[in-house]
Amino acid sequence: MIPWIGAVFLVVGFVIVIWLLGLVERSRQVMATARRSLGVIRDSSLSDDAKEVALRKDAIQLFGLFFILATGGAAAVFLPMGLVWLGDLVGWISLDSVFQVALSPVFLIVSGIFAVAALFWGSRRTPEASDYSALDRLVHRVAFGTYAAQVSLADLEDQVFAKRLARCSSDRPVFITALPRAGTTLLLECCAKMPEFASHCYRDMPFVLIPCLWSWFSSAFRKSGELRERTHGDGMLINFDSPEALEEVLWKSFWRRHYLRDRIVPWQNDDNDEFNNFFRSHMRKIILLRRPDTSTARYVSKNNLNIARATMLRRIFPNSIIVVPFRHPVQHAASLLQQHRNFLRIHQEDHFACEYMRAIGHYDFGKNLCPVDFDGWFDRRESQDLESLAFWLEYWVVSYRHLLSENAELLNFFCYEELCDSPERGLKVLAETIDSRDPGPLLAAAADIRGPRPREVDTETVPEPLLQEADDVYARLKDVARY
Repeated sequence: MIPWIGAVFLVVGFVIVIWLLGLVERSRQVMATARRSLGVIRDSSLSDDAKEVALRKDAIQLFGLFFILATGGAAAVFLPMGLVWLGDLVGWISLDSVFQVALSPVFLIVSGIFAVAALFWGSRRTPEASDYSALDRLVHRVAFGTYAAQVSLADLEDQVFAKRLARCSSDRPVFITALPRAGTTLLLECCAKMPEFASHCYRDMPFVLIPCLWSWFSSAFRKSGELRERTHGDGMLINFDSPEALEEVLWKSFWRRHYLRDRIVPWQNDDNDEFNNFFRSHMRKIILLRRPDTSTARYVSKNNLNIARATMLRRIFPNSIIVVPFRHPVQHAASLLQQHRNFLRIHQEDHFACEYMRAIGHYDFGKNLCPVDFDGWFDRRESQDLESLAFWLEYWVVSYRHLLSENAELLNFFCYEELCDSPERGLKVLAETIDSRDPGPLLAAAADIRGPRPREVDTETVPEPLLQEADDVYARLKDVARY
């Protein structure tokens, strides 16, 4: 283990020195100066004398930049190496062993990924995919393509952080799940503000499966980021510390057969001890990152696709609490359709936004749309047009009907409209449901809850039997709802 620590120190030290000396920004200045010089050469409006003056000025600047990069790069290599050499002299560490680890193929690949990611992470402006630079996108694509390697690397992460993780517990997790647009993000944000809960946040991207190692590498390069409205255009403000739904990356890494081209296959009697242990360990890592000063914090997540495996979640975590918000079916279906069209446009304009959402398991809208195929309804559906209100209302009916018939006794249903109409009372019931020790911070969020304004929805194209069935399911939900 000591040689591995020494090898990691070489990489971390290299990255930190480069960052402190501003060498990444210097390299960008080199590229900008070179492009400017090329523009001068191609500019036919400039005289030869003017070009010579401009190019001479750029050449002097480039020489200075190259000198800084060369000396700074040497310092980044030799300063950490010098410290390891001193450790070897006093017998604390073996320099030869450190080099053997540092030059191994596995370490070179992994450390290279992290070094590039850490150096360029600080250039991000917002956590939204549409605002990522070309380098940010490259780092994300590297992360997206190495999920299998990250699963293996998570074992090393377990060992490195073993003592601290031992103080964290995966007991009594809270899972918030429903069809999108039902208030799941609102409930997650309310819970994540409570000191007794911990959740994923945007900072865990893009190396979601090894959050502690990624936090360790990227901590020196973090930026706070200003609050900004998310892509959905629904008034929800986010920054890097905002809670986010990233849990699906775990499920994708272990259960690929459930993710078909056009649908998600529900989990039934599936079981995988390796996944169960990985998930428990991952929960503890998120708790360690978000609530390092408490040993009693609990994991909370928002994951819409957990509707496809509620029974399995309770089997893995018998004392878990599953919260399922719901809305009036026509209003909910209209909101789903609006977001589907919104993301179709976004994905058409920005391919990376589509790739990003697919990689983190957001199959809710746009080109990535993959409905959960409850009881094989997708092939039998009456509404073939995915851009019709009837399709989304039919999806609503089969989803909540399934949750009622298969898992009603396991789930805690919450009516979103009633929560918005009486937020203080609703949050009090929620605090009781999730067995909160200190509901004060949750109740304080009541003042910030604003419900969506009801919209006029044209249902002329929706079959009457479907509307009636939706009303029946909605009535059943209200009958069994906690609030």
